[in-house]
Amino acid sequence: MSGAATSTAVAVLSPLQAALVGLAGQAHRAWTRRHHDRVPANAGSGLWGAAGASVRYACITHGLPIQEAVAIALVAGVFVNIIYTSVSLTFITSIPALHMVRQILTPAVLGAYGYFLIAAALASTMLPNGLEGLWRASGLFVLAIAVGDSVGGRSIRNFLERQLADTEPHVQYSQLAQGTFHDVRNHLSTAIANLRVVDLSRLGPEDSASVAAATASLDDARDLLLQAQDTGRASSLTAFDRVNLAELCRYIASLHRRHGAERRVTVAAHTPDREVPVFGNAVLLGEIVTNLILNAVDACQPGGVVRVECQVVGSMTEITVSDNGQGIRPADIPHIFDPGFTTKTGGGRGLGLYTSLGIARQHRGDLLYETAASGGARFTLRLPTYTDGLRELLPNSASRESASSGPRRPV
Repeated sequence: MSGAATSTAVAVLSPLQAALVGLAGQAHRAWTRRHHDRVPANAGSGLWGAAGASVRYACITHGLPIQEAVAIALVAGVFVNIIYTSVSLTFITSIPALHMVRQILTPAVLGAYGYFLIAAALASTMLPNGLEGLWRASGLFVLAIAVGDSVGGRSIRNFLERQLADTEPHVQYSQLAQGTFHDVRNHLSTAIANLRVVDLSRLGPEDSASVAAATASLDDARDLLLQAQDTGRASSLTAFDRVNLAELCRYIASLHRRHGAERRVTVAAHTPDREVPVFGNAVLLGEIVTNLILNAVDACQPGGVVRVECQVVGSMTEITVSDNGQGIRPADIPHIFDPGFTTKTGGGRGLGLYTSLGIARQHRGDLLYETAASGGARFTLRLPTYTDGLRELLPNSASRESASSGPRRPV
């Protein structure tokens, strides 16, 4: 509705008036989404109106007929809105602008913009006729809303029917997975219990460190299984707490140095000495770093280096894992986060990056890829700072601020 109103303002009002109409619609949208979206509503609609109306004035000044000027102005306004939105989201998410444009310009979005232009063209011919024209234009918008709701409802119904048709196989798989989780957890508990009775004082320093790392890894695996069994329950966020990412990166890197050394690859952590806090689950975040490190080690040739870094960038916190391997082929980049897709020839299942992206999104963050300066791969985990993460994941738990503690396992 606000898009159609802005397009109509482009066709009949001055640039300032059209901008105010767009901003009014955007302000209402921002208010309704204030508790649900980290990305604030932008000024795209205001620019849409102002730019489109300015183009209309310029076209008329240069002698174009009013009908042609209105058509050019409507297209120009939509174009400005799309570009502004893409650039804004690129600045916030660090996703390349062209990739963002491809994500935005879906058939549904193009159809919506087409509706805006048609409604505006019709309304602009009615409004100059005084109150009667205003009444007819209002009726046009009401009718368009009803048609849009009908089409949208039918689309949602078709989508739900397709989802229900696929429900039974997923339920069966879930039941099988729950049983498997239970059995594997029991075996892990037995292994951990036996490792804990090993007298580390009778072992050499290197063997003692290896046993301690193995015990810690099995502890993490058991915790992951427990959380997988709790997926979807109301208490799923109770394990979220204050996590020091700098300390977590050093700890995870230390666990996998032996694996890297076996392949003659150096795993190095470069993190600040100060705390870099986020609100999340230490085990799940550690799983992301583990997946990225193991992938990087596998991608390196003997003598390669894997770097794990942690820093705060604006309102976000970043962990980057980079290597000096051969990188990822450009044709494979769009598919690296797809479940089941893998570039490994040694039996990879293609679930590591898919799972890691899911965990990042669970923490209101994102996982991004880019080619490193060395030509290798560079993955960046972006998470909201501790304060933002606490507010977004537990909106009504500000009182837990004082109850937050450090990482679950000391490094």
